[in-house]
Amino acid sequence: MRIRAVSGELGIVGWGSVSALGVGTAVAVQALREGRRGLATPRHSVHLVPTTDGDPLVGEVPVELGPFQRARQLVRMAVDEALAMAPAFMGVTGVFCGTTGGFFVDGEVELWEARKSDPTALPTFGQRGPGEVAEAVAEQVGAAGPVLTYSMACTSSAAALAAAGDHLRAGTCERAIVVGFDLLSSLTLHGFRGLMLVDPAPCRPFDATRAGLQLGEGCGVLVVQKGPGRFLLRGADNCLDTAHLTASSSDGSTAARVMMGAMKRSGTNQIDTVKAHGTGTRDNDQAEGRGLASVFQRADWVPAFASLKGALGHTLGAAGALETVLWLACLEAGFVPASAGFSEIDPEMGVRPLTEPIPAPRGHHLFNAFGFGGSCVSLVISDG
Repeated sequence: MRIRAVSGELGIVGWGSVSALGVGTAVAVQALREGRRGLATPRHSVHLVPTTDGDPLVGEVPVELGPFQRARQLVRMAVDEALAMAPAFMGVTGVFCGTTGGFFVDGEVELWEARKSDPTALPTFGQRGPGEVAEAVAEQVGAAGPVLTYSMACTSSAAALAAAGDHLRAGTCERAIVVGFDLLSSLTLHGFRGLMLVDPAPCRPFDATRAGLQLGEGCGVLVVQKGPGRFLLRGADNCLDTAHLTASSSDGSTAARVMMGAMKRSGTNQIDTVKAHGTGTRDNDQAEGRGLASVFQRADWVPAFASLKGALGHTLGAAGALETVLWLACLEAGFVPASAGFSEIDPEMGVRPLTEPIPAPRGHHLFNAFGFGGSCVSLVISDG
C-alpha cells in the first residue's frame, strides 16, 4: 500500500523500554543520571545453562514473570509505554523490528521444562524465528502497513529504525513502530564465551584495559511519523564491511565512512553528542574510536560521547532501538549520560568518553551501531 511520499519532517513522538535498569524509561533515565549499573548475576532467566566457571554477569531485566510469558510481556510493556506517550493516530501503521533471536528464547524455556521429566528431550528451536516479534507487535497495534524484521546481529534495530524512515518517506505507511528486542539465551551466552569475548568483570567500553562485554536483554520501542516530534529522524547510512569475517576494519575507515554518510544524508556536519556503540571488546571499540577521531579530525576532541553498555550490557539486536530510546530520554531530561566503566584512555584511539553526566546540548545527535559480521549503521537525530 502506497499512501503518499513524504518530503518533510519525521518526528519521534513516543518511546518505551524495558532493560537491566528497570521497567519503563523514566526508571532507567534516573539510574543513568545516578551512574547506577544493571550488571549482575541472572535471577529470572531460568532457562540459562550454567557456566562451568560460575555465574556470569549479565544485564537482565529485573522483573518477575512466568518463563513462558516473559518474552511477550516484556515486548508488550515497552510497546504500551511508547503508545501511551504518542498522540492518538488513525493512519496506516507499519512495524519494523530488529532482533537476533526473536522469541527463540521460548524454545530454550520449552527445553528446560521438558527435561525436568525427560533428560533426553530434544530442542524445538527449528519451530521459532525472529519474525515472531514483529507479528506479535503488528497484532497488538493493528498494523495495516509493512511488517518487517531485520536480523543483522548487533545493528538489527538500528537498521530497522533507518528502514522505517525510508518507508515513511516513500509513503508505504504513515506511522512506524520500531522495535528492538532480544532476551538472554544460552546460545548467545555460551557462543560469546566460546569466542572469548566475555569479560568476567564489569565491562569497560573504550578503556585501555577493556577485556570484553557482558550480554544484556531488553526491548526498546520508538514511534515515528511524518510531521513534528520531540526529536526528528534526519537520516541514516549503513554498509557491510567485508574486510573480515566477523568484524569491521580496525583502522576505523568503515566506521568513519558510515558516520559521515549519515551526516551527509541528514544535511549537517555539526554533531553535538554521540551515542557510541562501545561494546568493551578490543577490536570493536578500537574501530569505532579511530572512526570518531577521523570524522572529527582530531583524537583529543570529539563531541560528547558515551556507551550505555557498561550499564545495560550488550543487548544485541535490541541495542540500536533500546539505546536510542534511553539516550533521547536522557537528552529530554536535560543531561548526557556518562560511559560506565571508563577510567584510562587508550593511546591507540586517543578518545575519551564522558565519565560524568553533563548538561544536554540542543542540536544534532549521532547514533552508532557496529555489529558482529561487519554490519555498520549510523543515524542522525535532531532536537525537535
